[in-house]
Amino acid sequence: MSGIFGILRFDGQPVSARELDRMGNMLAFRGPDGRQTVVAGCVGLGHCLLRVNAEDWNEAQPIHDGDVTLVADLRLDNREALAAEMGIAASDLNDMPDSALLLAAYRHWGETCAEHLLGDFTFAIWDAPARALLIGRDHMGQRGLFYHHGEGLFVFATEVKALWAVEGVPRRLSEDAIGRRLLLAVDRAPGETFFERITALPNATLLRVSSSGIATRRIYWEPRAAREHLGRDEAYYLQAYRRIVEEAVACRVRRLIRPPALCFSGGFDSGSIAALAGPIAAAQGRKIIAIASVLEEGGQRPAVRDARAAVEAFRASPFLDLHYYVRGEDETVFDDLETSFDTTHNTVGTLYVRRGLYRIAAAVGARLVMDGHGGDYTVNVRPGSPLGRMLRRGQFRRFVREFRMRMQVTGDPALRLLRNDVLPALVPLRAIAAVLTLRHGFVPTWRRSAIAAPFASALFASGAVDPSRLRGAYPVHNRWRARWLHLLRKSAAAPPVQQTLAAAHGLEFTRPFHDKRVVELGLALPESVQFRDGLERYLARHALADILPEQLLARGPGNDAEDPDLFRMAKSSAPAALAEAKRLDRDGRLSRYVDLDRLEAMIANADEASRPDHHRLMVANLTITLARFVAWFDRAND
Repeated sequence: MSGIFGILRFDGQPVSARELDRMGNMLAFRGPDGRQTVVAGCVGLGHCLLRVNAEDWNEAQPIHDGDVTLVADLRLDNREALAAEMGIAASDLNDMPDSALLLAAYRHWGETCAEHLLGDFTFAIWDAPARALLIGRDHMGQRGLFYHHGEGLFVFATEVKALWAVEGVPRRLSEDAIGRRLLLAVDRAPGETFFERITALPNATLLRVSSSGIATRRIYWEPRAAREHLGRDEAYYLQAYRRIVEEAVACRVRRLIRPPALCFSGGFDSGSIAALAGPIAAAQGRKIIAIASVLEEGGQRPAVRDARAAVEAFRASPFLDLHYYVRGEDETVFDDLETSFDTTHNTVGTLYVRRGLYRIAAAVGARLVMDGHGGDYTVNVRPGSPLGRMLRRGQFRRFVREFRMRMQVTGDPALRLLRNDVLPALVPLRAIAAVLTLRHGFVPTWRRSAIAAPFASALFASGAVDPSRLRGAYPVHNRWRARWLHLLRKSAAAPPVQQTLAAAHGLEFTRPFHDKRVVELGLALPESVQFRDGLERYLARHALADILPEQLLARGPGNDAEDPDLFRMAKSSAPAALAEAKRLDRDGRLSRYVDLDRLEAMIANADEASRPDHHRLMVANLTITLARFVAWFDRAND
C-alpha cells in the first residue's frame, strides 16, 4: 500500500519541491513508515512507505542510482528467479528490497522488464540519458496509478487527489463518465475516471513520456491461456489447480511482518484462500484474520443468503481468527462520498461493508487484506445454463446424467431446471432480449433508470454511450466464455477501487485469484472440469477436498451476499438522501443529470421479497449517491 507520485515538466522549468511535497501530503496516510522525494531539474519523484513484507525493511526510495531514478509500489513474487536470470548472488538478494531488484531488471532488460515480473506493482522510472519517464502497472491491475498529461507537464500519483495538489491539473467532472455510470453501460472507456483529463493507467500497460511531452503506450500482456496447461487431462488440472492457487496465496502471506486479513464469506474462493494460507500463517505463529459481513444474529431473515452458516463451518479451523462485521444503523451507502467516487466506477452498494471489514482488519493489527474476488471468472467459472450447452453440443448421454444429478443436488423440480439451466442456452440472445422488452412494455433499458432524458439523448447522439450495450436484469450482450473474459478484462483494467478503500485504513489490498498464474491456468481449463456431478466448481471441490469443510464441499450452487443488509439499509436511508439531493439541486445542477421525480418513484413501495425491486433500489441508490457527489464536488471546487 505504499504510494508513489511525481511530476515531469516539458517547458524547461524545474519541478517545484513545494508542489511535490503537497502531493506527498495528500498521500501521507500511505506512508506511516517514511516519505521521501527527489527533484532533479525537470523531474521530481516521491514515495510513501508502508512496510508489509520482510524485505520492506530495506526499502529506501526514491532510488537514485547514477542516471536512473525509480519509485515503486510493489511486491515481487519471483525474486529468486529474477536474481538467477540477472546473475545476482543469493547472499546479495537477501538484503535487496523489491525496488532495487526492479531497478536491476530495468538495467538488464530495459523497458521490457515488466514482462519478466510476477506480483503486484506500479512503478515510475526516470531515465536521464533517454530523457524519458516510464510508468507501468501490473498484469491484472492489482495496484493503481492515475495521471494527467497536460500542457507543459505530466503528473502521476497512486490516488487522484494527489494530482490536484499540482497547479494546472484540472478539477472537473467528466459528463461522459457520469452518463456511463448512470446508464450502467456494459463497456468502459479504457482508463476512464470521473474526472476530465485524468486517466487511470490500464493494467499490463507501460506509458513512456519524453521530456518533450511525447507519450507512447504499450500493452505488454493480455489475459491468455498458458501453453503448458492446454490439452491436459483431468489429473493434471487437479494437480495444477492445487499447486498454482496455493502458490498465489503463499506469495502474498509467507513474507509478511504482521498477520494477514481476509474478507471472508465461507465460500469456495475465500474459503480456499483461508485453508491454503492458514498453515503458512501458523508456521509464523499467527492466524488468518477472517472477517465476514453478516446480519445480526437472531434478526429477521433476509431475501438473500447470509454468510454466517458458511463461515461457522470453518469455526473448528485452528488457523482462523474469525470476526463478524454487522452493519451499524448509521452506516449507509451515502457515507464518505469523496472516497466513494475517488475510487471511481464502483457500484457503491458494498462500500460501507468494505469500510467495516477494513476497519476491523486494521484494528486487530493487519497490514495486508485479501479477498476471493475473481475466482468466479478465472479458475472457478460458473458456466451459464450448463445443461443446455451440453444439448447444443450433442452430448446427450452426459446431459441425461447431469440433469439427474442436478435435480438431486439442488432439489429443484425438472421444470425449474429446464427454465434456468437448459432453455437459456437454446434460445437466441435476440429472442431473450425481445422477451425482456415485451415484459417491460417496450420501454427501453435506459428509461427504466433515473437518468434525465435530455442528458441520455445527448450521450447517445455523441456516441459516448451505445444504447444497445446497457446492462439490464439479464446479460444479453454476450454469453458464457465471452462474458467471463469480458468481465475479467474489465476488472483488470479498472481503477483500483478496493486498494483505495483499504489504504484509507492503512492496509495493502490484494486478490490471489487475480494472480497472473491463476488467470493463465483458468483460461486453459476445459468446461468439462468446471461443471460435473450436477455442480459447479468441480476442481475446487476435488483438488482441495482434504482441507475444506464437508459442509462446503457438499454445498449447492449460489453465493452468499457480502451485503445481506443492503436492501434494508437502502430502503431506510434512500428517502432522506433523496430529499437532501433535491435541496442541493440549485439551478438544476443535479436534475440536469438525474430525474429526481423518477427516483422517488423507484424507491417507493420497494418490496424485499421482489428481486426486481432489489435491482431497482440498487440503481436508485447508485443514482442518488452520484447526484450527492456532484453537489459535494461542486462545493469542494468553490
